[in-house]
Amino acid sequence: MTPARQAPPQPAPRRRLPPEERKRQLVAIGLQELATRPIHALSVDRVAEIAGISRGLLFRYFPTKQDYYAAVVGAAARRLLRAAVPDPGDDDPLRGVVRAFVSFIDRHGRNYQMLFHGAGFGYDPQIREIHENVKNTMAARILDATGTEPSTATTMKVCGWWSMVESVAIDRTTEPSVTVDDVVDFALRTLPVILT
Repeated sequence: MTPARQAPPQPAPRRRLPPEERKRQLVAIGLQELATRPIHALSVDRVAEIAGISRGLLFRYFPTKQDYYAAVVGAAARRLLRAAVPDPGDDDPLRGVVRAFVSFIDRHGRNYQMLFHGAGFGYDPQIREIHENVKNTMAARILDATGTEPSTATTMKVCGWWSMVESVAIDRTTEPSVTVDDVVDFALRTLPVILT
């Protein structure tokens, strides 16, 4: 049986919103659109239509298309960081942090890759800064979960390790024989080498 096709979002009725609320609405629409298309296919015309505003009004909130994309990527990164935390009762917080991160990539692999490593976007300074913030936050969580005292050298090593885990997690999304737990186990086996 073929699944029912999801109806496209209907344009919102035109109404005035305070500037911050309008910006949040436009970013939320961008995030919804990312569920069905990569970021390079995200159309600001479609976003404006769904929001019930003109394209020109969208550009009053975000001066350029790249600024809008950066706002959507920033929101996606915040969503990832909220998701990539262990459960409070987790007796292995390190595994919890790594598993939460790898599971997030498992659910959003293609879009995650396009956000931070896609053609053009990975080179944009705003996108790079967002990605660096994600990497540094995840490295700090890893150090905290292991009880390791942060230092410049240790943080650099853990950031490099995190980039490797991110890469393997993305590759895993196209290789079904490798599971999320395989990636998590690999990550946890290699981390002690980095820390020593």
